[in-house]
Amino acid sequence: MQHSITNRLSTLHLWVCTGLIGLLSADMVMGMFNAGLSPLKPILFTLFAVFVTIASSLLNKPRFAPVVFLVLLLPLVRVFDAAFLKRAEFTYAGQTEMDMMRMIIVLIAILAVLATDEGLKIALGAAILSIFLTTGSEIFEMLGFAKFTSIPGRFSGFNGHPNFPPILLCEMLGIAFALCKNFRFNCLLIATAYVGVGLTYGRSGFVVLTLMSGFYILTNARKNLNFLILCVAIAIPLAGIGIAVLQSQTQKGIIKNKDTTDRMEAILNLDFDKLKSPERAKDVGDAMEAVLKRPFLGYGTGVSGARWAPHNEYVSIWLELGIPGLLLFVGTLGILILRSLTTGGKAGYLLFAMIAYTPAGQGRIETPHFLLALSTAAVILWPNRYRFVLSHSSPQSHTQEPVHQNRPTG
Repeated sequence: MQHSITNRLSTLHLWVCTGLIGLLSADMVMGMFNAGLSPLKPILFTLFAVFVTIASSLLNKPRFAPVVFLVLLLPLVRVFDAAFLKRAEFTYAGQTEMDMMRMIIVLIAILAVLATDEGLKIALGAAILSIFLTTGSEIFEMLGFAKFTSIPGRFSGFNGHPNFPPILLCEMLGIAFALCKNFRFNCLLIATAYVGVGLTYGRSGFVVLTLMSGFYILTNARKNLNFLILCVAIAIPLAGIGIAVLQSQTQKGIIKNKDTTDRMEAILNLDFDKLKSPERAKDVGDAMEAVLKRPFLGYGTGVSGARWAPHNEYVSIWLELGIPGLLLFVGTLGILILRSLTTGGKAGYLLFAMIAYTPAGQGRIETPHFLLALSTAAVILWPNRYRFVLSHSSPQSHTQEPVHQNRPTG
């Protein structure tokens, strides 16, 4: 009877947490609310999802990996800086504090789920769900059923900004490569991700996805040669149709969107000059000028995006937290890379997806999908987990035991 109840709890935990974390990672509720498709406020859904996932995890006897403290460190520093030190000066600093707090509780929920026996299965399921939801919402937008994007001509789906879906898709694909051994299913995910990246007209997204998926396919090609030949035969005409659709979207009537047209030409012709963005180079330069004026402690959490837009993760964190924050961010990624190298390349694709966007992105550490990717990579690389148990000394025993002790169980 007890065994049956335990199995049911575990199954319920698996499906419920997969759905909730997948929805959080894909920003589905927020995207639908912002587009006027749902009255459910994102903060209410977030609080509900966090409560349910943590409660469900506690019922399934979580065992925590010490590496969770490394994952929590930078977010906690940013929250402390935003909520207590309040060094940043801009009009919506209060909203930034709330966003930081929201991300902390989401991260705690993710870590609680990953501490359970079903944790990595849930991470994989949530990643797969996020891929299909993100690409599906972009297709939904392209067909004219909703408007999510903040940049006309480029589709974003639930994420709201077309720069984010390629990052999400590559990170979630990295989780799939690390945890799913089914090559054919992973190829389906690659194809889905290409549709999602294509609809954003994202240049860096196309490059990162191609490098990542290309290497994955090449390393598995020998064992799956017949399947790959079939895939190529199917993919070539589908790719031609997809390119034609994307090119048709760059022009409405006689008006041509220069931004999306240039992006398509850069991608199709592999024009590295057009793949570069002179606007972003100027943004990075402006941000670096500000960094050099206050390099040691920065300007406070939230200024990157409010006062500057460097489109570079290192410069962004340097602007906010100075050299200590930059060292903390680089150190966290560096420890993960070193661990991966010493464990035979575990989570290598996932780490590549996370690191490849650092020179061209910002604000990722405030998104659920990045927190899921970072936490999953850490748990894969440090699989040993520990359960905190309360023990009592026997009345017959003359020895004393500590009230709390850590017992390794994994």
